[in-house]
Amino acid sequence: MKVRGVRLATWIVSLSLVVMTAFGVWTYLALFPTMRPGYRDAAATVVHIKPNTESTAIAHQLKRQGIIQDPFLFILFTLLRGSSDELKAGEYEFTSSMGLLDVVRILEEGKVLVHKVTVPEGSTVSQIATLLDEEGLVDRERFLKLATDPSVASFYVPGADTLEGFLFPDTYHFIKGIGGEDIIEAIVQRFFRAFTREDELQTRKRGMSLFEIVILASIVEKEAVVDREKPIIAGVFYNRLRRGMRLQADPTVLYGRRRQGRIRRRDLRADHPYNTYVRNGLPPGPIANPGAAALKAALYPAQVSYLYFVSKNDGTHHFSRTLKEHQRAVRKYQYRRKVSNPKSRSI
Repeated sequence: MKVRGVRLATWIVSLSLVVMTAFGVWTYLALFPTMRPGYRDAAATVVHIKPNTESTAIAHQLKRQGIIQDPFLFILFTLLRGSSDELKAGEYEFTSSMGLLDVVRILEEGKVLVHKVTVPEGSTVSQIATLLDEEGLVDRERFLKLATDPSVASFYVPGADTLEGFLFPDTYHFIKGIGGEDIIEAIVQRFFRAFTREDELQTRKRGMSLFEIVILASIVEKEAVVDREKPIIAGVFYNRLRRGMRLQADPTVLYGRRRQGRIRRRDLRADHPYNTYVRNGLPPGPIANPGAAALKAALYPAQVSYLYFVSKNDGTHHFSRTLKEHQRAVRKYQYRRKVSNPKSRSI
């Protein structure tokens, strides 16, 4: 009996050692996945953990998406660390080289995926809405509704009925789930950080409102290709306004037409508020969101005597003081080359 008991004990100890060794190896490979036989780097995987998701459900979701190998170990680790009820919801990016402990820590600390979004100079509200929608940050129509809601716009800019012109072009970092309201808050506040106290004083010196400066800056932004010409183009527009001449800016016609494509003669004759070929003064609102250079140009235009400019089809313009000189330039740069540039045709 004693021999039989010793054999049983030996068998139990041996089996325990095998199980413990297997568990140890399994745990080690879970902690250090790059040590698995046949390990290969794979593309990062994005996982969205919804709010109020329990740790067991998170474990199974991570297993389904190939982030972890064993849900049991994940649950065990969170229990041992006392964080099973502290895992944070959000959008995460996991790489194949991350071990189980790395995954748990990321969820504990809420190191969510950050989206880098660059809003180009001259973008419209509609284009920004599309950009944010493509990043999966906010529904396009939802953002458009907010940005063009007069109650939202007037909260930031008294008297404005849209935030067109005040969504400052820059690079932003947003997380999924932040919401359209918070995105608008961040982008508009960036505008007001860029528009300094000195700029406000200069606006008053020019006898203009903030809204009027932004309108003019938006037209300059859409007309100019290179920054060095923005103050000159702004100077041309101021000269025309002082003389009671119409701005005749193609980008305003395109904006009012609400569709892309080449400008036709009938577009220049169309009677709508944004057609500066048939309406005097500034259009009723900004036609894009200008960057810092265009805003500065509208505030501090070049002191020039030009009244006209025409695209040279290389990103720059020919500026003229007289209509006769301008007509010669148009024949040289537009008629001869037969090139259409909707960014800036001629005025």
